[in-house]
Formats: sequence, structure tokens, C-alpha cells
Amino acid sequence: MYTDWSALRSVTGAFLAALVASVLLTRVVLSIARRRELRQQEREDGPATHLTKQGTPSLGGLALVPAIVLAAAAVLLPHYGPERFGASPALLVLAVGALFALLGLADDWAKVRGGDSRGVKARWRILIEIGLAAGFVCLLRVPAGDSSWGFGALVSGLGPYGDLLWRALGVFVVVGAANAVNFTDGVDGLAATTVAIWGGVLALALLFTGNPAYAALAAAITGGAAGFLWFNSNKAKIFMGDVGSLGLGALMGALAVITDLQWFLALSGVVFIVEVLSVVLQVTYFRATKGKRLFRMTPIHHAFELRGWSEPQLVARFAIIGLAAGGLALMLFGYYT
Repeated sequence: MYTDWSALRSVTGAFLAALVASVLLTRVVLSIARRRELRQQEREDGPATHLTKQGTPSLGGLALVPAIVLAAAAVLLPHYGPERFGASPALLVLAVGALFALLGLADDWAKVRGGDSRGVKARWRILIEIGLAAGFVCLLRVPAGDSSWGFGALVSGLGPYGDLLWRALGVFVVVGAANAVNFTDGVDGLAATTVAIWGGVLALALLFTGNPAYAALAAAITGGAAGFLWFNSNKAKIFMGDVGSLGLGALMGALAVITDLQWFLALSGVVFIVEVLSVVLQVTYFRATKGKRLFRMTPIHHAFELRGWSEPQLVARFAIIGLAAGGLALMLFGYYT
């Protein structure tokens, strides 16, 4: 029976602190966004039903990401102590999430100022993301052989080439997770719901394997995303924007890398994987066939909208898929540990 009540209190405290902070800060940001007219710019090529959302306040991530960072730091500071916290790997996760959020903020601000949905050019944004992720993984110790289930164990016998592979995968995971959440953020409450589920599943896995600090980080992600749903569930009063989706995704990816649980992110986050793959397949097929489409619209949640799924139905069904994938990931994690 699990009896580490101290660790459980820390994880629960991180969840509750992030949840309350997210609700309160989002209310403040919503008020400012309305007053300053920081409005969502809808895609012209998106579903016609989304045109009614034009003008919805955006930049909710300005509340969401700080709520997670502050709650996690407040819980982890007593765990590490003031001196050790400054050198803690957990602090690196929070830092990379904050930096990606700032990049998303620049993208959102370009959209608001430009009055369209394009923002910063994609190639420049991706290059900056790769640079930030590379800086993050270069500061980490490769966990070669630390566990039997991690990627570090698989490459531990390859010497410096193994280290390079681990770090390259780390960059891919952080950048991929950030953009996966960004793609998923297209329906009221979808990104926040699926991120909350993912964080909760990972928090359980880390808690029961003796990683309370990282479990608290995952719990803070869950609490922050859940609190944001107070204003973001259908019909959304505010959208998270790229500042929220890139920040959340980077936190997820960085946490998966630092715990050497890249496979866990891929399996429990299958919704995000499918969203990204749908876009990649659509673009590839479109170019190969000179204009034909594999799906009616991507990311894939838009294709289901065009099939008649309402937004609440879509969020509920994707959440069920996320819960099932998370349960499967927990079963495998428990079996191999």
C-alpha cells in the first residue's frame, strides 16, 4: 500500500495551488483582455462555425502558464531548499515552459497587432523553438542506465553517439509537444482538457515510483489546465492563445525528457500525436497529389466538426480517448517498473 503521505501532500498541494491560481489569474487576464480589446483572430480557412468566435478575448495563457510555474515553484522550493532549488533540474522545466510561452506571446501579439491569424512566420518560430529546446537538453545529464524503461538505457552502450541521440530526441520531443498542443488548441476546452488528463496520469506514475518533485510538476500542469477550463469550456470566454499552448506543450515535453519518459508522453498523449500526424499527412498528401486532400480539414478535430460533431461531443470523446491511453500507459509503466 502506498503510504508516502508527505509526497502525496506535495503533489496534491501543487495541483490545488495551480488550480486556484489559474482561476484567479485567468479572471484578471480576461478583464484586461476585454478592456484592451485583445481579441482572437479566427482562421479564414477554418470551419464556418468558428467565425462566430471572432473577437473572443485571447492571451489566456498569460494566466495559465504563470499559475503553473508559480504553484510548482512554491511547492518545490521547500522540497529542495533555496540554494538547491536554483540548481534543480525541475527549475529547468519551468524555465523552458516560460520561454516557450514568451515566444507564443510574441506570436499572439503579432496576430493582435496585425489583425489576422498568421502571426510570426512559422519557419522563424520553429528555429527559435529548436534553439530553446537544444539549450535545455544540453544542460541535462543523460540518464543512461538509470532505468530499464527509459530511452537513456537504450542508448547507454553507444557512448557519445548515444548521448547525441538522447539529446536530439529531447529536442524533438520538446518542440513536438509544444506544437502538438498548439495544433490541438482549436476547440473550446480541448487542449486544456487533454493536457489536464495527461498531467494527472504522469503525476500518478511519478508519485508511485518515488519521484515526488516531478510528480508535483505534473500535478501543477493538471491543476493549471483544469482551472483554465472554468473560463475556457464551451462556450469559451477566453482562449489560451499560443502563449498558453506553446508554454503548456513545452512543459509537457521538458518534463517527459527530464524523467526519461518520452515513450510515456507519446502513448498517454496519443490525442496530441494524432493531431500532429493529421497535419503532416494532409500536407504530404496535398503536395504529392498536387492539390488533393486526405482529410476534409486538419488538424483532425476540425474534420470531426465537419462530420457533425458538436464541440462538447468532440471534447468529451477526445477526453475518453486520452483517459484510455493514459490508463494503458499506466498499466505498462507499472508492469515494467
